[in-house]
Amino acid sequence: MGRKPTERRNKYGAWLNHLRKQKGLSQDALSELTGVPQSTLAYWEKTGKLTGRETIFKLADALGVSVEKLLRQEK
Repeated sequence: MGRKPTERRNKYGAWLNHLRKQKGLSQDALSELTGVPQSTLAYWEKTGKLTGRETIFKLADALGVSVEKLLRQEK
């Protein structure tokens, strides 16, 4: 059994999903832009777990937001 995601992680996954959809991107399209496998993006959106500084910069760039906005969960 894995551990349950925390509320913060769930909120972050929802935020990542919101930013992706706001940009009009599918997980496959975002995968192509960032080089991150689609299954990994789906996992991040489900759990809110995101690692790697380089990946955060790639995601922010692909989503057209600053790193600060990506990490702050601003709506």
